[in-house]
Amino acid sequence: MERRDFDYYEARSRDVKLEDITSDEGNNAEILQRLRDQELYAISITDDYVDNGCFIVGEDDDLGWLGYFIGKSKYLEKLRIFSWGEGGNIEAFMEGINHNQSITRLHIDTNLGGLCFRNLRPFFRNNHNRLAELELNNFEVGLECAQSIAFVLGESQYYSLTTLRIEACNLSDEGFAGIATALRIQPQLESLHLEGNNIGLMGCIALGNSIRGWETSNLKTLDLDGNDIDDQVLEVLATAMANTALKTLFLSDNLITGAGLMSMSDYFQSGSCCLKSLYLDRVNFGDEGAVVLAGALMGNKSLTSLRFHPDHAGITDVGWAAFSKLLCDPSSINNTYLSNHNIEKIWGYQSNNNPHDITLFLRFNHLSRHPREAAIWKILESHPDLDMNPFFQWKLKLLPVVANWFRSARSCLFPDRPRSTQRQSLQNRELSALYKFVRGMPSLAVTSFWQQFTVNAQAKRRRIDNVMRRLEDERQRLEDERRRLEDERQRLGGARCKLDYDEEAAWVRLGGRPTGEGEGSSDFVSGGAKRRRQE
Repeated sequence: MERRDFDYYEARSRDVKLEDITSDEGNNAEILQRLRDQELYAISITDDYVDNGCFIVGEDDDLGWLGYFIGKSKYLEKLRIFSWGEGGNIEAFMEGINHNQSITRLHIDTNLGGLCFRNLRPFFRNNHNRLAELELNNFEVGLECAQSIAFVLGESQYYSLTTLRIEACNLSDEGFAGIATALRIQPQLESLHLEGNNIGLMGCIALGNSIRGWETSNLKTLDLDGNDIDDQVLEVLATAMANTALKTLFLSDNLITGAGLMSMSDYFQSGSCCLKSLYLDRVNFGDEGAVVLAGALMGNKSLTSLRFHPDHAGITDVGWAAFSKLLCDPSSINNTYLSNHNIEKIWGYQSNNNPHDITLFLRFNHLSRHPREAAIWKILESHPDLDMNPFFQWKLKLLPVVANWFRSARSCLFPDRPRSTQRQSLQNRELSALYKFVRGMPSLAVTSFWQQFTVNAQAKRRRIDNVMRRLEDERQRLEDERRRLEDERQRLGGARCKLDYDEEAAWVRLGGRPTGEGEGSSDFVSGGAKRRRQE
């Protein structure tokens, strides 16, 4: 068949009869008609019958015309290519796709043949604000194809692309390393699905570097099921995950042991951990891994689902005991309260093969409206006779706390048991706890009285000492003021004597004080002397 481009179909599109250009007598013409009329939102392409909604590629120019109408469509959102057989004009079909600006989900389930993924560059540029999901499934992605994918993803940031799937493609570790490096400029990704490939240390190091390079990570789901993830690779991933808000992590069907799970302890214990679901199906981590997981999840506030199959995990009663202690540590009331009240599912938790206590504790976590409710149920379940002796160290202050705790317990009865029976049991246990406090009251009261008496006496003594210090400081201040005033008086007395002496000496030099008829002038001199003394 001759080479036909987009312009060829554009020139003939007005007058063409769709029945004449399609090889299938059934759906193909109808699908093209709906595309032309802007009525089709999703289309699947195959070379074999799948269902009535598929476009079946035949021997005529089906692909060329389909590509043209896809390129002209303004409303087509989902395109899935299962296969295209030996259909001709694949280049024209790809050129048509490159003209489209409406597709949000592109799924390719077949080898691109002689075409390179780079041929889709115009499509990605045209849809960089529309394309949300890119999926490549069930065909061989060799190194050359992986490099083409990396080139397209690394060329520009596609702001709308949130989901990338490359599954069951036999993608090599080296091939993924290039793709992972290109993802450094795609921080908007929310889901990365890579199940069924050969990704190992090289690829995960590149992925970790890209994740750490994201200023803000939006990654919520990471699927690495069925790859070459071992303990060393998991350690690399655990370090990178600290920079994410990851919600779901798939690690099933990998060679992970307890040593690898140990490397995730810091991540689980960190306050930044947001992981809610961890999948470890077909991972034989054994009792060692169970003990490590249980210890790592103690204090974790995010994980709600730990998925593994008991038959594949290789755990015995030792491993189950570790999970039981994680969910409810009965060694003390405080340890029960500090147990994990978030995990709601362990794979197969309703199975008859799982221990009864784990099934019960998971149900407590699942049915509680708040972790505090699950803690109350576990305390009542694991401590039928509440021991009050450990709480006597807080003296009488704890008595109202105990009463309030039972009041809270009455407000959150377990929904799967008769409420009347639970209320009666709570009342009996509350009376028992209060009786234990009353029985220990005399010694507590006497000790408390003398302790309080001593405290009050010491406080009073400190108040008296403070008053005495203030009075002594005031006395010292007044004494200093008295000395100052006495010194000032003596200074002023000496100055007055000197003035009197100087005045008398002046009169002697003048021949004595005036008397009789010189009285007026004497008064004048005397007044002047007074003014001088005052000055």
